[in-house]
Amino acid sequence: MSDTQADPETGDYEAFGELLDQAVNHESAPKLLVLGGDTVNNGSSAEEWGAFRAAAGGRLDDMTVAGVPGNHDNKPLLAEQFDYPDESAESFFYTFTSGNVFFCMLDSNAMGGGNKKDADWLADQLASNDASGADWRIAVCHHPFWPAIEIPKDIQRAQTMRDVFLPVMEAGGIDLILCGHQHLYARTELFPDMDNVKNKMVQIMVASGAKESYKPGDMDYIDITAEAANYLVVEAYSETMQITAYGNTGETFDNAAINRQV
Repeated sequence: MSDTQADPETGDYEAFGELLDQAVNHESAPKLLVLGGDTVNNGSSAEEWGAFRAAAGGRLDDMTVAGVPGNHDNKPLLAEQFDYPDESAESFFYTFTSGNVFFCMLDSNAMGGGNKKDADWLADQLASNDASGADWRIAVCHHPFWPAIEIPKDIQRAQTMRDVFLPVMEAGGIDLILCGHQHLYARTELFPDMDNVKNKMVQIMVASGAKESYKPGDMDYIDITAEAANYLVVEAYSETMQITAYGNTGETFDNAAINRQV
């Protein structure tokens, strides 16, 4: 899930609560929830975090919750919400393994600066024993590497992220990028030919809150879009990763299967 923000006119997180209830009761019995940033509208507001928590109810009690910061988030307050590793409290770059998946949790607010130190950190993480011992490698960040809408700031940030971080991610065998920010569902082509990317790296953007969806642009690398509130269920098997997108009425509107890279 990403961009779980309330409707800014009402401040109501009820829509998020209903979508979360649908997600956690999926037949796969998920135990990990990944949040792609902009969890609330005002990350500096303890009151708003309280509204988010109230809408979530007890649904998160038996789940591991991991997230990345968005442009609406306040990092110190965000770090208090979930079980982030200590080293993420300032930079919010961290990794962890869940089952057979190695997750790289990235701070795309910082990535827009194209800091080589951050790219070197990511290269080291992807060369680690934890990464090489996993079947899959997933990167999570708030801002997209491949925007679905022609927003100048997003286009510029994405170009920097691709120039500095994409070669590291490709060399390190990232299979899937999960992001948000642009308030719609958008999946790139399963076998993309984008900026000379040679592997099967796929980006999926989700939007799980009550904010009005944006209208997608005409990007030739985007395979499918949808404008309803949505979430993903990712099931990682040894040779295939099955990804299913669900809308807020429970309908399935996208299925994608990624085969493990050799």
